[in-house]
Amino acid sequence: MKQFQFKNNQNIDLQNLLIPGDTVQLVPVSEKFAEALFREFTEEITRYMIPSPAKNISEIHDFIARSTEGMNNQQELVLAITSTQEAFMGCVGLHARGHGCTPELAVWVKKSAHGNGYGRLAVSSLFRWALENIVFEYAIYPVDRSNIPSRKIPESLGGRIFKEAIVTTASGRTLDEVIYKIPVPTQALDIQGTES
Repeated sequence: MKQFQFKNNQNIDLQNLLIPGDTVQLVPVSEKFAEALFREFTEEITRYMIPSPAKNISEIHDFIARSTEGMNNQQELVLAITSTQEAFMGCVGLHARGHGCTPELAVWVKKSAHGNGYGRLAVSSLFRWALENIVFEYAIYPVDRSNIPSRKIPESLGGRIFKEAIVTTASGRTLDEVIYKIPVPTQALDIQGTES
């Protein structure tokens, strides 16, 4: 996996990053979120995702360890979405995925927090941070064609479908994936995200 190239030769410690916001803040995933990750990453949540729910808590510990290693190697950024009161609401990620110039955005929000626009706020906050700190040509956002709420996220950032694929998930389901290309704005663009 490629590494992120930071602007102005910065050396950013991704393990100690905080991306603040009025409604949600983003902090690196860590062991303090293990129980919440295990409880909230359910079959229903993974319906449109490639991974399957963890069968036991050790799988969550492995995920956190891999995420930590990826952040230490500056190859990905895996963040917990928390409320300003630090309540866990889900995860958002930016992954170099073999080509750091086209990182992949991903998000999931726990069931009880659906319908509040938290996924859009988290992705727009992370994308805004990436625009300020990482050199990249465009971001990608793969999503199942029938997952309309999730498709609205890249569309709100100016994303357009540029690829399609049929993907088999870890649970053996088939996803009809559309892959959005989210351009780096050439001029100032409002990517604050709005609550829905």
